[in-house]
Amino acid sequence: MAPPSDDKPVKEKIIDAAGNVFGQMGYKAATIREICRAAGVNVASINYYFGGKQGLYRTVVTDLLSRTFDRYPIDEGIGIHASLEDRLRAFIRGALQRLLSPDGLSGYPGKGQLIARELADPSPFMDDLVDQFIRPTAAVLSTIISEMLGPGATVRDIMRCQISVIGQCFHYAMARPIVTRLVALDFSKADIIDELTGHITRFSLAGIESVRQSRVSTPPAQVDEPRMEGKSK
Repeated sequence: MAPPSDDKPVKEKIIDAAGNVFGQMGYKAATIREICRAAGVNVASINYYFGGKQGLYRTVVTDLLSRTFDRYPIDEGIGIHASLEDRLRAFIRGALQRLLSPDGLSGYPGKGQLIARELADPSPFMDDLVDQFIRPTAAVLSTIISEMLGPGATVRDIMRCQISVIGQCFHYAMARPIVTRLVALDFSKADIIDELTGHITRFSLAGIESVRQSRVSTPPAQVDEPRMEGKSK
């Protein structure tokens, strides 16, 4: 049976259905038949439009992340000439918007789970996703933190600060059911992202400054610099 001639609606139906099925079942457990049943299309449509399950999964994840990053850019368009504090705040707000906004990842219940599953149980395409979306994002944050720490900051200093900043943003998204049970935090409030942005920014600025001060006050001979893999001590 030939696929329907109206390409765009059919492809969109498949992508939407696949996002939910992949999100609920994971890449490995999800089946083409289940996706086609949810989309209301013939099994042959998957090969016709996407070349198979792998191509469909790649399309679903790339489409979801591309839409989210297009809607909420990494730096919110603030530019490199803004102050470091404003650049950090913009980065954090952008991350929270992508993770928590109704028109971000949280606005797609099934697809949002897809990203969580990808992080917990990486698919064969994780490296591609990192190169296309995560590495450029990390580079922006690393530049901001490196400039804040100043000369002499090690790669390890920058990396740990970077993980600490983005980890706070991810925690509110990934541990949302726990957070709402532990504290009276209303994620439906219109200003919740601004509220969290302010807190994470203040907390991160204090932490980064503490790391910077510790580098300044530590004598060079006592600094434990990172070692290259394979090098003997």
